Amino acid sequence: MSTELELKYLLPATGLRSLVQLIPQLGELQHSEHNALLNAYFDTADNWFRRHDMGLRSRLKQGRYEQTIKLAGSQHGAMQMRPEYNVPCEGVVPKLDAFPAEIWPAQADVPQLQQQLTELFRTDFVRQSWLLRCVDGSEVELAYDQGEIRAGSHSQPIAELELELIKGNALQLFALAKTLLQQLPLRTGWQSKAARGYGLRAQQTLVLPQHSGNTVLAQIRALQQAEACYGQTQQATALNMASQALAALALSLSEQAQLQHFSTEAAALASAVLQDDKVFGWRRYNELLLAVSEYLYQSA
Repeated sequence: MSTELELKYLLPATGLRSLVQLIPQLGELQHSEHNALLNAYFDTADNWFRRHDMGLRSRLKQGRYEQTIKLAGSQHGAMQMRPEYNVPCEGVVPKLDAFPAEIWPAQADVPQLQQQLTELFRTDFVRQSWLLRCVDGSEVELAYDQGEIRAGSHSQPIAELELELIKGNALQLFALAKTLLQQLPLRTGWQSKAARGYGLRAQQTLVLPQHSGNTVLAQIRALQQAEACYGQTQQATALNMASQALAALALSLSEQAQLQHFSTEAAALASAVLQDDKVFGWRRYNELLLAVSEYLYQSA
């Protein structure tokens, strides 16, 4: 079992060349790869895995299959943390009994789940990756994925950059992200490929947040949902909700000594987002999200 710690950003293909040019400045290059990854995601007809916040997929890479199950994790703003298990498999359909028995909930009928497995969607993409060693010895993988999510006759493009901690200090992820935000047109990626695949398959319209709550994490989650809703519907009500979440975040940040200087920025963005939906792509906005994510991670 390993715990995946990663930051995810959207990056259009036009930014890939600039990313490649930046690699030597980011750390000592240990290894690089270029692979086609074919991924199939599975669940039961009643979404047993989804309801238990578990993700199940198989992956074909360089002629070999691997199956992965991700367990319930946590999200600290842009930082995603999830325990995962990876084991080799013989084909596209996962074999559930190959995973450790202790990962299953007490009432889970694993043989029955195996019989009920059905393929829901695919995420096929080309991955370019670079393993970097940071000055403190930590190792971080940068991976750029370009391809598409397919569910039946529906599809969505994939063009994203992931920063994943391989070993060492997770704060190096934030340090690298700060550098990349200054050089590339990055936009914080809130949803995993699996979450996007489930939504695509169900053809669901995202629901606006009802309230932001009074914690920094609750406000970031509301902001995340409002931004995602606007991306899907382009409705002004989503911008209003994003503005409200940013205003509430500004108030909360003013009460945190180490984040007080971001409070004014959050308040300014709360006003700006009502006038310009391009705020979600502004460097200022994404640097704010990264700073809050780092605070949430360190406070967890």
